[in-house]
Amino acid sequence: MEIRFSLILVGAVLLSSCAEHRLIVQRPNPDGETSIVHSSAFLLPKGQPRNVADCQTNLIDEVRVKTNFGQSLITVLTLGFYQPATIEYFCAKVPSGEGSTDE
Repeated sequence: MEIRFSLILVGAVLLSSCAEHRLIVQRPNPDGETSIVHSSAFLLPKGQPRNVADCQTNLIDEVRVKTNFGQSLITVLTLGFYQPATIEYFCAKVPSGEGSTDE
């Protein structure tokens, strides 16, 4: 009984440790390039370093912030002083000058 409970507990921890947050614009314009940045947030008094998307058009279509089990484990082991994550920026293509923006 105790081994079964331990396996269930370990399984729940492994399955629940991945997270993904998505930010999508209201009217997406996909088909641009993708830029992936590995972020490392430290608990520092001077603030966090900025992560910049490498979009040649300066237009962003979607942003995804992901953490996996290893990143979550590092965050827990360092008591939140170090918080790694993966950030994906999906760039938007440049809208054409022709046509109308009315729907």
